[in-house]
Amino acid sequence: MTKKTIAALACLAVLPAFSEDVSLSKDLMPLFDRSCADCHNPDSKNKRAIEDKTYFLTKDDLLGKVGTAIKAGNPEESGLIKVLDQIAKFGKRGIPMPPPRSGIAKFSKKEIEMVSAWIKAGAKDN
Repeated sequence: MTKKTIAALACLAVLPAFSEDVSLSKDLMPLFDRSCADCHNPDSKNKRAIEDKTYFLTKDDLLGKVGTAIKAGNPEESGLIKVLDQIAKFGKRGIPMPPPRSGIAKFSKKEIEMVSAWIKAGAKDN
């Protein structure tokens, strides 16, 4: 084997092991419940979330974002991924989500990769 072949195989070995079968219900909703639902629900004190109806309580809430914040098949262009990865910021003050001082766990790289895999597979209701 050449050095280039070995390097290519090494790169493949560190790619995420997520299949296209990431489940919105089983794998992702618990993450959104943990990191988003406290502020993004109709009963929260988050006036902006209520005004914009940016809720993360149910699968329907998330699937309602497909076509806007979620570009099915294209995680790189999905605003949700940019927010979870804290690349994009919201509001006049540019607050990343979740806000740093909130004490709420942000998504890990592995969790963002799972959301990306789900979006790449078509953001299915599964």
